[in-house]
This record gives sequence, structure tokens and C-alpha cells, in this order.
Amino acid sequence: MVISKRPTFEEYEESVRNYIKELEMMDQEEAKKISIETLIRTGVLDENGQTKEQIVTGDFFGW
Repeated sequence: MVISKRPTFEEYEESVRNYIKELEMMDQEEAKKISIETLIRTGVLDENGQTKEQIVTGDFFGW
């Protein structure tokens, strides 16, 4: 069994800052491609890269 702790706000913030730094160091087109893939994977965009009308549903959280 794997038990993982939820990151603190500071850890999450640092992770996001590092992600942004990595994107800034990339070619603009590559950074855009990776950003879109990440937004699709995390559910912000649909599989066609379009913004979802509703990003979070109750089913996601078990409501």
C-alpha cells in the first residue's frame, strides 16, 4: 500500500514555479504543445483542446 501526503501550499507553489521556468526555457511552440497536453490531461481542456464548459463535476469528487 502506498500512502502519499498531500503537498503543502508552498510545495505546490514551488512545483508550479518550476514548471513555468521550464516552459520559459523552451521553444515557444514546444512550450505551447506541452501546456495544451497538460491542460487536456488535467481535465481543463477537452480532448480537442477546447475549454470545457464545466471543469469539475460532482462525480470527480464522489458527490
